[in-house]
Amino acid sequence: MNKQEIKGKAKSRRGRVNEVKGVLTENHKLERHGATQRVEGSIDTILGGIRRQIGESIERLGASIKA
Repeated sequence: MNKQEIKGKAKSRRGRVNEVKGVLTENHKLERHGATQRVEGSIDTILGGIRRQIGESIERLGASIKA
């Protein structure tokens, strides 16, 4: 897991907490902000995973070329 994936998961969790707080306090602005954070965090996590997989593929390709 790389830094982007970790930050994405953290942002997603913060967003979920804010979203729930917004629902409980009937604060629609906080609820929307939390939903936005959750989606942004999920996107960061996905992009971080793709980035990690590309890096691993490049490393395997380099190792196979050396062999």
